[in-house]
Amino acid sequence: MRAAAVVLLAVVAVAFAQDNCYINDSGFTCCNKDLEAAMKGAVGGDDLLGAADAIQKGAEGSLGGKFETVVALDDFAYKSHFKEGKTCKIEKNGQYALAWQP
Repeated sequence: MRAAAVVLLAVVAVAFAQDNCYINDSGFTCCNKDLEAAMKGAVGGDDLLGAADAIQKGAEGSLGGKFETVVALDDFAYKSHFKEGKTCKIEKNGQYALAWQP
């Protein structure tokens, strides 16, 4: 059992190293510091749709290309395909946000 955990950890580390991904302060995978900063700046108010729009517009303006976003009051699981490491999930003040470039 212990050997399997080490192998799994090694696979995760290789995936993170290839995509420049890291575990952020919220405990989620993030692959772009600029995207994470834009998300933290947009999340936290009462308007979830407004936060999602602000994240999307900020990411598209600063990083280029199209982005998809989700903002929710509860944690959620996801699976996505993304380009060039442009994906991030955060939690701030009880709100969860995910952004990625499809």
